[in-house]
Amino acid sequence: MSAPTTSPTGPLPSPQALVNAAKLSIEQDKPIQLDYYVETFNKTAFLGQDEKSGERMLVKSSDEFTSLIKNVYKVSDDYIIVTENSVYIVSGKIERRMITSPRS
Repeated sequence: MSAPTTSPTGPLPSPQALVNAAKLSIEQDKPIQLDYYVETFNKTAFLGQDEKSGERMLVKSSDEFTSLIKNVYKVSDDYIIVTENSVYIVSGKIERRMITSPRS
């Protein structure tokens, strides 16, 4: 496994993750979102799982989170997360936490 690539603006997803996310995006007609990549790398965003329902979502704050997660794929050092609306690429450093879903 290779170390994450970095740029002057911060860490970047692996080329394999970008290619696989593009394939999923085309197949499922969903946009690719990268806005959680740096935050998951820096551990300020996380994968939250509702304690009661088991529903999962990406979370930045109590006010900012994604739609429900449908699939998670490990690609190189990163993850591709498919939600109801989008395809996200997140860092392999992502933390998992139990939450109370705002949808409850």
